[in-house]
Amino acid sequence: MGAVLICSQEQAKTPYYIESMGIRLYSMEELAYFLYQNIYLVDKQMLGVRLWDWIRTEIGNGELAERLKKGAEAGSSLQNMVLTILRNVDYYTPEELEQLSSKMKILNTYQEQERLKLRADEYFINGNYQAAVYEYEKILNIRQSERLGVDFYAHVWNNLGVCCCRLFLFGRAAKAFRTSYQYRKDPEVLKEYVCAMRLGLSEEDFDEAMGLQNIRGEQLKSLTEEYDRLMEESSEHLKVPQDLPGRLYELEREYYRNTRYA
Repeated sequence: MGAVLICSQEQAKTPYYIESMGIRLYSMEELAYFLYQNIYLVDKQMLGVRLWDWIRTEIGNGELAERLKKGAEAGSSLQNMVLTILRNVDYYTPEELEQLSSKMKILNTYQEQERLKLRADEYFINGNYQAAVYEYEKILNIRQSERLGVDFYAHVWNNLGVCCCRLFLFGRAAKAFRTSYQYRKDPEVLKEYVCAMRLGLSEEDFDEAMGLQNIRGEQLKSLTEEYDRLMEESSEHLKVPQDLPGRLYELEREYYRNTRYA
């Protein structure tokens, strides 16, 4: 059984809000835990003015706030800023802090695209698909690196497609899956592409699109077998609209109108 760690300071009345994760932190111990467990998500903006003000006014630790401010102004590294906070909180052992420091040193050797993918993957794993989409697209807007190789970009495009599917953006998902498949001929990605197309198009348009790509007959049946099975199972529990692709298209348009991606 793990030990119970008691906060040594009073909780803040106003929490520090991590927008990208949708969580609120009420103490320095909670902040320390977040930084340690989510180091791939931490950037200098997260440790900027808003955090200094919160530490100064809500936690009452003006000395730490000033150290962070001066460190940022002097160009202190992200690693030093994180460790400054963690060492100010009696939460992790020196050995645990050394492990984190080593992890961050390795992270500093990664290319920008690799660091962004680690962050995007964390958002993906935590179900924050919109934030993950934003980070994956940042990777794809950077000039492609030969060192990272084909598999890296195939994974990025595939994960982008999965996120779009979970946001019901089937058109964008299909394009992402198709691009991933062009990087690496993975049969599972081809299946994802076909299913995204099936969800995003009317039956007539889907058949036409598959015909143009010479995906038909037994191959098409095999690729959509799981989709058909899941739709049949869901129909026993859910009332599926008659014009499902049309309704999904309307929802996608509404999504674009109400998000930063509009």
